[in-house]
Amino acid sequence: MLLHLRAFVRICLFTLLMTAISMAVPIARVLFGGQAAFSVHRKGMFLIHRVLGIQLTIIGELPKDPALIMCNHPSYYDIFFNIGHRPAVMIVADQFKNWPLIGWLGRGLNTIWVRRHSPEAGKLIRKEIVHRIRKGLSIFVCPEGRTSGTHDIHPVKPGMFVEAMRNKVPIVFYSIRYHSAEIPYFHDLKAGFLPHLFRHLWNALQHPVIAVDLRISPPRIIEDVDKGMQDFYRFNRWHLRARLTGPVPMIPS
Repeated sequence: MLLHLRAFVRICLFTLLMTAISMAVPIARVLFGGQAAFSVHRKGMFLIHRVLGIQLTIIGELPKDPALIMCNHPSYYDIFFNIGHRPAVMIVADQFKNWPLIGWLGRGLNTIWVRRHSPEAGKLIRKEIVHRIRKGLSIFVCPEGRTSGTHDIHPVKPGMFVEAMRNKVPIVFYSIRYHSAEIPYFHDLKAGFLPHLFRHLWNALQHPVIAVDLRISPPRIIEDVDKGMQDFYRFNRWHLRARLTGPVPMIPS
């Protein structure tokens, strides 16, 4: 009974807080500019950590300069770790663009919306990423292209590595490791997504604490695409070694 009550209270508080943040961020952007919007968002994320019982341990240093942040993507909880020292935007599937709360927040943060499985859209997005980094923003991207539902690493797409190499864009790797196997989540975004997601959240929020380790690499400029991809795999293989259930992809030498 206590576990169900905890989950119910957290969902209620989370809904209220997300509603407030999703309204405050766009208003802050209109009245005070992008920097203020990102500041409101960052403070809101730390409040969400408290409401949801997230206990985050950061291993390494959050990037201080604009960078392309490449992250593994085991769960939708990953979006709560956009808490760097400087403004950063995420790459989000355009299915969420018109959703209440998520869509409002995304617009307030000037999120980059991407149409999944569209090669033409991917090329435009990569150019937009480089443009925004040069304007002083950091960009969050998940090169696997999907949530994994586990801590296993799927083959990454090379496009982002190619653009980073061509344009000398610094890359920072994030590796997220949840202490509980119940937190990672995957759904194909087709029929039944919302009920499935709610059941997942209901189970996850019964945990007294959601412990997370976030390992951050130093920024790097890659000069070889294959080596950059291999570095991503190695970085995650080391940090996630106790959670992996299968082999991490490797680039043939």
